[in-house]
Amino acid sequence: MQTILRKIGNSRGIIIPSAIIEQLHIENEVEMTVQDGVLVLKPSNTLRKGWFKNYDHTKDVEPLSEMKALDSEQEDWEW
Repeated sequence: MQTILRKIGNSRGIIIPSAIIEQLHIENEVEMTVQDGVLVLKPSNTLRKGWFKNYDHTKDVEPLSEMKALDSEQEDWEW
């Protein structure tokens, strides 16, 4: 497939056909590299993506409430 470079401000860009976007499963961000003189685009693998997808914040209302002070931690404090 051939396409034309288009002027975008001081840069140039191309339009990626929707069929290619669907094949690559691209959402918003892509990684762009050059390998052996070839431009390579691939979906960006965002670190920690989906970590909190099924997180239920109602179960973690007071995360520090069960911590207990140890006597040894209180020895050096002056109140």
